[in-house]
Amino acid sequence: MKFTFWGTRGSIPAPGPHTVAVGGNTTCLEIDTEGATRIIVDAGTGIRALGLKLLKETNPEPITLLLTHSHWDHLAGFTFFAPAYSSKFKLDVYGNHMAQEVLQRDIFERHDNRYFPVNMDDFRAYIKFFDEMPNVMRIGKIRIRQINLNHPGNGFGYRFDKNNHSMAFITDNEIGLEYKGGNTTVELIEFCRGCNILIHDAQFLPEEIATHRGWGHSTYTEIADIAAGAGVKHIILTHHDPERDDQSCWDLLQAAREYLSRRDLDIGCDLAIEGQSYTF
Repeated sequence: MKFTFWGTRGSIPAPGPHTVAVGGNTTCLEIDTEGATRIIVDAGTGIRALGLKLLKETNPEPITLLLTHSHWDHLAGFTFFAPAYSSKFKLDVYGNHMAQEVLQRDIFERHDNRYFPVNMDDFRAYIKFFDEMPNVMRIGKIRIRQINLNHPGNGFGYRFDKNNHSMAFITDNEIGLEYKGGNTTVELIEFCRGCNILIHDAQFLPEEIATHRGWGHSTYTEIADIAAGAGVKHIILTHHDPERDDQSCWDLLQAAREYLSRRDLDIGCDLAIEGQSYTF
């Protein structure tokens, strides 16, 4: 299984010289299914560059877009996704119902130019929205399950299993604060049980979280504790705060690794970096 980060920033894009190393685009993850269907998680601003890459393909694969939730930093790149304007592409959209509703109502059903100069009449791809997200979904050899997020407005985190390998992608999830319709700590641990890789939102530092409770985000200490309980082998911290420059991100990573060391946990730890790929 191979996946690539095209956007790792949270809340709002953060371009500029101080975020060049880690990246400034908002959430977008590509998963290569080796010829069946290409999976994309979220349509943050990172999806624009991904779309330009896909447009160069001679025989493009069908695309399945999985949406985590309805907030704009996870949807704002869709109208800049070049494959949506090409009849060569087929795009199935699944995920959080509210996110689909926002995408359809505010982009597809808009027939004026008050907010953006295009509407659904400009899209040439075959695009289909699916109202229901199956409890277990299969794309090629990949098995996909979802968990409800602890986040304002709710949403989905996803787990991808292929043969004996597994990865969970859980952004915009507040560990330890249960939202109506969200997850419990026990449910989260079980969902991540045995994952090779857990990619999780780590927008805030432990010393910052008290003043940001209820915002729907987590800290590296909370993620490490979940990973330890679930037997996760490697964690990747994502959804970087827009105020955090490259050095601050490296400092956060170092602090996370030191926390794992103090707890004597044999868990790898990295930052999600725009443009970086993992194969496992």
